[in-house]
Amino acid sequence: MQRRLILFGILLIWMSYNEAIIFKFTNAVCESYNKSWVVINNCRLSAINRNKTVLNINITFLHPCNDIFVAVQLFKRANGYKPWLFKATVDACQFTKKSYNPTIILIYSLFKDFSNINHTCPYMGDQIIQGFYLRPEILRLPYPTGEYLLEMHWILDNKTTFITNEYFQFTENLL
Repeated sequence: MQRRLILFGILLIWMSYNEAIIFKFTNAVCESYNKSWVVINNCRLSAINRNKTVLNINITFLHPCNDIFVAVQLFKRANGYKPWLFKATVDACQFTKKSYNPTIILIYSLFKDFSNINHTCPYMGDQIIQGFYLRPEILRLPYPTGEYLLEMHWILDNKTTFITNEYFQFTENLL
């Protein structure tokens, strides 16, 4: 009987923990620096309810891309956005063959179910992320409450071709 009460208490704490988290997008900015290679058709947020916002991105590669690097950096807002926790540059073609960077694996696991960016190089045509929302159960790292910016520079043939900046809010209110 005592064991059941303990398990019930743990279950209640876990359920209240999952409902006490607000993890949602606040803004998305995408910009193409070379429109002859990459066209950004859609980059916007849609509010589903008070605590859930989905991200929709549609990017068209006009030429086959075999040399793709992604420079990823996470910023935390504190009197402006300051670099925080990690900065990594990864070869996207190598990463799709064999995942090797733990921080990029964490980011990729968040959106891979919502996109068609799950094949190896070359990338050509529409690359879509549709209906992507942040799920706290997939996030394996504890974050302090605050506002964050995930900045991604997409480098094609050794030139920054386009950027995607996702702003999000993480609020943990356990009381």
